[in-house]
Amino acid sequence: MRDMARTAKHRVARTSTTVARTRKPLSGRSFRKPLRSVVTLSMVGGLVLTVALPAYAAFSTTSELTTASEAVTIEQVAADNAQSLVVASDVTTTGLSRSSYAATTAEEVEKKKAAEAAAARVAASGSSASVSSASVDLNMVAPGSGAVRWPLDMSGITVGRGFGADGYHQGIDLLGPQGTAEYAAAAGTVRVAGWYYGYGYAVVLDSVINGQTVTTLYGHMVEGGVLVTPGQYVEAGQIIGLMGSTGSSTANHLHFEVRLNGGLVDPYAWLLSNAG
Repeated sequence: MRDMARTAKHRVARTSTTVARTRKPLSGRSFRKPLRSVVTLSMVGGLVLTVALPAYAAFSTTSELTTASEAVTIEQVAADNAQSLVVASDVTTTGLSRSSYAATTAEEVEKKKAAEAAAARVAASGSSASVSSASVDLNMVAPGSGAVRWPLDMSGITVGRGFGADGYHQGIDLLGPQGTAEYAAAAGTVRVAGWYYGYGYAVVLDSVINGQTVTTLYGHMVEGGVLVTPGQYVEAGQIIGLMGSTGSSTANHLHFEVRLNGGLVDPYAWLLSNAG
């Protein structure tokens, strides 16, 4: 029994010595790991506070605007955030007006050039380029009778350049005072009544005489002196305009042309053969 008690006591003493040896004092390195963990947790918490709280505040502000827009306007919110784009609800779009744009054709260019040239001649002469139709007896008719009439009362009229003059003249020039009445050489329908290329203010009539198509042209009328309108039907000898010098012209005159079935003929010879 004594030997057994001694042996047990010896074992207990050895075990205590072993335990004592394994319990070493904690060094500074052992404290570093818990401290590092504490610092890491603190940084994570700081990041959460830095990101989450502003986001929550922004979300809360938007929600409040949605439910109480009368309290805070979107313009006020944008004023604190320079990266915000605010489009006012009363912004409207304006359509582009094209009323000031127009296509210019070769015919319009020619008319403009002729008008400018006529205006320059009028300014140089110092005379008026228009005659009032009120001073003309619009009930007058050309002298004679029949299907073909003289386009002018030939009293005091001077015959100027004839057909084919200068190698290109397509009519005859009959010179007289500005405002002299001009008549339809035949009954027909007005095709042109107004500015017409180098002819200035002019009238073109389409007629049918003895089954033939006859077209007569009356050029260089005074401004305001065209007394008919396109589409109008006129009788032979009816007054249609007043003599002038518009377009490519240097003096007051009637430039008169005649076409039979589309071909040019000498107007003066045609008048001598057909006018009553």
